Amino acid sequence: MIKIVFTGPECSGKTTFSQLIAKKYSAPLVQEYAREYLNNLKHPYGYKDLLQIAKGQLRWEKSNQKKANNLLVCDTNLQVIKIWSKIKFKKCDPFILKHQDLNAYYILCYPDIKWEYDPLRENPNERKKILQEYQKELIAQKQKFITLKGSYQNRLDLLTSKIDKMIE
Repeated sequence: MIKIVFTGPECSGKTTFSQLIAKKYSAPLVQEYAREYLNNLKHPYGYKDLLQIAKGQLRWEKSNQKKANNLLVCDTNLQVIKIWSKIKFKKCDPFILKHQDLNAYYILCYPDIKWEYDPLRENPNERKKILQEYQKELIAQKQKFITLKGSYQNRLDLLTSKIDKMIE
C-alpha cells in the first residue's frame, strides 16, 4: 500500500488537495484529527494536548488503513505535530518522535496560496520560514517527497502524474 501524506505550513493546500486526490483515486482520506480535538477543547491548548492529538491521528490512520486497497491519503500526520510542537513549545513528546512515519511519500505544500483566517491558524506571517523547517525535516529523515506549488492546475497535474506513476 502507498501512503501519501500532505505536509507543510498552515493554509498551503493540504486539506484541499488531500480531499481532491482521495476522491480522484477513490482512496480513504485520513483527515486532520487536530481540528476535531481543538474544536471540542474547553481550554486553550497546551503542550500535553499535542500528545492526545498525535494518538488520535494515529487511531484515524489505523482505522483508514483497513479500508485502503493500494492507496491511503493523509491530510496530515505526526510530522506536522512534531514541527508544530517544536515551533510552539520548543520541545516534542518522545511518543511523537518515536512514531514518525518514515515509509510514507510526502507532498510538501508550498505556502504560495493566500492565507485565510481560521481560528485554529496561528502563523500567517511565518509560513515560508516554517516551510524551511519541513524541508529540513524531510531531508534529514531521507523522506521521499515532492514540493507542490504554483497554480491549482499545476499542483493537480504534478500530483496526478506522480501518483499515476506510483500506482502503476
